[in-house]
Amino acid sequence: MSAIEAYIGDLDRRLSGSAGAKADLLTEARDGLSDAAEAYREGDACQGDAERRAVADFGPAAVIAREYQAELTLRGDIGALWKVIIGVPLFQLSWELARIWSYGDWSRMGKPTPEWYLSVIELFGVLVIVSPLIGAVALVGARRLGRRLDSVRLGKVTRWTVGAATITNLLALLLLTVGTSVLDPSRMNMSLPCNVLAAGWAAFSFWLLPAVFRSRPLAVA
Repeated sequence: MSAIEAYIGDLDRRLSGSAGAKADLLTEARDGLSDAAEAYREGDACQGDAERRAVADFGPAAVIAREYQAELTLRGDIGALWKVIIGVPLFQLSWELARIWSYGDWSRMGKPTPEWYLSVIELFGVLVIVSPLIGAVALVGARRLGRRLDSVRLGKVTRWTVGAATITNLLALLLLTVGTSVLDPSRMNMSLPCNVLAAGWAAFSFWLLPAVFRSRPLAVA
């Protein structure tokens, strides 16, 4: 195995993250090493020596892997923010449309709605808006801060915003679920389309939750 391929293999084993993003970084590293080795070969160095010198210039795999891992983590955070920005409003709108189409007006409930439950609904609506709003603000901030901060420090900022957006979405669902169950459990079973979308929304929310923990920078040995 050539020195370049051995080095790339070492980097590959040290990195964790999206397969596509990791492949992009490794391809970039391989191309850079190949270009550097080619320059040494043009200076009359043999193939093996040229590759070894290119690898030495590139830096220790442990050091480069830490930098690449920070980049992979940051890309994962950005992806999680996009999921919140798009997914939460999409589920909310889909559920409302399904409720109108399959159930109809809220007046069909027949029972008066207490003031405290109206407050729960209002707070739920606010949190549902706040969650993607946090994501949108975080994306704009990441673009601006990306000009000033490296991937490691920028990742620390996005890590908090991913957690805030994800947990806010979960809090909104928990608030509505508990409030509705206390008021009238039968309201949890409005129609099949609403039930399916509600279950999908909950699954989507818990699917996002691991991103809060995965976004911590991984130690690279």
